[in-house]
Amino acid sequence: MTREDLKNYRYSQKWIKEQIEIYKEQKDIAMSITQNLDGMPKAKNKPNYKIEELMDKYDEILDLLIKDQEKQNQIILQLKEMEQPYRNILHDKYILGKSLETIASEMPRAYENVCRMHGTALNMFDDLDKKTKSSVNIKTNQ
Repeated sequence: MTREDLKNYRYSQKWIKEQIEIYKEQKDIAMSITQNLDGMPKAKNKPNYKIEELMDKYDEILDLLIKDQEKQNQIILQLKEMEQPYRNILHDKYILGKSLETIASEMPRAYENVCRMHGTALNMFDDLDKKTKSSVNIKTNQ
């Protein structure tokens, strides 16, 4: 995963959660609408097209959500390969959303030192991404 993927981690997580909530709401609405459309008796073998249409629509969205979640998991795995304290700096900054000032006070280290370490950590994260991509290319070429 790239540096940009890491920086967008929290936004992606928020998007995934929002889409799941929308999906749940839409499903509940569709279920209530189809059950209460009218007072006429329903044919026992008549398919429920409203729910099927909704499920088809959201199957595509769920596929996208799964891909995004897999990307999130890859970011965490890549962070786990890093050494400390660089792993904690990136985790706290991009996964937990803490500021560098807060991270510096929690470590405890000087803010300027944490800023330098943050830059080093991002470079290390990029290097891990390059190593991962090159090892995948070597495996696919064999």
